[in-house]
Amino acid sequence: MAWSPDGRSIAISRIAGADSGIYLISPTGGPERKLATRSVVTWYGNEISWSPDSEHLAYLDHPADAAELVIQLYLLSMDTLEKTRVETNCNSAASPAYSPRGTFLAWVCEDTQLSSSLRLLRLKDGNQTQLLARAELIGGLAWSSDERRIVFSSESNFGALWETSLSRPSQIEILPVGHDASDLAARPQSPGLAYVQGSTNVNIWRLDLLTSPPQARKLVTSSREELSPAISPDGSRIAFQSTRSGEREIWVCDADGSNAQQLTHFGLSSTGTPRWSPDGKLIAFDARVGGEANVYIVDPHGGAPRKLSIDLRGNSLPSWSHDGKWIYFVNGDDAYNPTVWRVSSNGGHAVQIAKRGATFPLESPDGQYVYFARDKELWRAKTDGSTEEKVAGMPELNFLGDEWFPFGSGIYFLSHPNGKTVINLFDLQTRRVRPIFTLDQPMPYWIGGMPVSKDGKFMLIPQVDQASSDLMLIENWR
Repeated sequence: MAWSPDGRSIAISRIAGADSGIYLISPTGGPERKLATRSVVTWYGNEISWSPDSEHLAYLDHPADAAELVIQLYLLSMDTLEKTRVETNCNSAASPAYSPRGTFLAWVCEDTQLSSSLRLLRLKDGNQTQLLARAELIGGLAWSSDERRIVFSSESNFGALWETSLSRPSQIEILPVGHDASDLAARPQSPGLAYVQGSTNVNIWRLDLLTSPPQARKLVTSSREELSPAISPDGSRIAFQSTRSGEREIWVCDADGSNAQQLTHFGLSSTGTPRWSPDGKLIAFDARVGGEANVYIVDPHGGAPRKLSIDLRGNSLPSWSHDGKWIYFVNGDDAYNPTVWRVSSNGGHAVQIAKRGATFPLESPDGQYVYFARDKELWRAKTDGSTEEKVAGMPELNFLGDEWFPFGSGIYFLSHPNGKTVINLFDLQTRRVRPIFTLDQPMPYWIGGMPVSKDGKFMLIPQVDQASSDLMLIENWR
């Protein structure tokens, strides 16, 4: 939603099935006016910005002929309702923001899934520049009244507010106030910066599968976000990613959630998906040090992580073979072209397993297959990459492909009927689905896995236990 600069109208980007579109309403009430039709695909942040003269709306939409996650930037003429696509050289744009005098249009480009850049279009001549790049996703944007500075939010440093200038974009300063910030808006006529301060508490729960009925209890907790749990082979320890230090890092704890210890100190918002080796002596994970995704190995008792040398660049989402000789991983995720590969656990030459788009590889318990997600479907191939096949009868997965886990002769997976989250077990032999447990709270956008202990006694699953937000104002920012 965005007010027009003259205060006469409010523009709304609505996603509601056939009624999805860009609408105009009067702040005093009355009928809506539909300006443009839009898709039901959305991303994050504010999707609309008015030009200072109220003649154009910058907004985001998904092109009908593009891949699912592509979001493009458009300009809509309020006079003719003509829709013009801005050539951003960017797969996914976010947070458009006109400068106060209409000199520039700024937006965020999601360069990879966990890195972004701040870009500017000078409206007078169409010149585009990249102001800065970050190894994380930039959130909201707001301009200073003199068009010399931009303040933005990001996940790092507990969701701090950052400020940069157009003349010296490399000199980025953190504001002394603000945390967990998003959705920024500067006062148009007087000093002040408003933002949403949100708080999401995600904890890892343990579901005891052998009790009747199954019992759930909170296990790994903090006031921040705990995701991507992994259970050690002997069931005595848990690895997970957490933001409790201000950035996403890899942590380990005992099976009861006690004795939490931080293993990595990269200071990034993009470190995660830990996976134990079969002997429990190592943990593989991914991190984007320097902005490039790589697989790392670390001792669960501590020590410096080492990058696994692979003859491919841009690797993430590692998992181990049952004998520990191989590590499966995803290559090309950052380029929106993910495929599954494997490499020796010592590194070296990688071999492609999935012949086309695939993600989130996990080996079957018997070591015969590698399962992976593809186009919301579960597939598998022999561990040498032969005999790719869709898992017949398996219900649809979420589009990220992280809400499932193979165990025994079945697949645990999540479904979301009527807004509820249900843990199910799909029997690979009978092709039947059996509901196991219904969660009380919603799931985070990305859970990073839902592992089951080797003995089948329990499952770990992240859950959003609390979410809240407040509207904040910094009064003297201009």
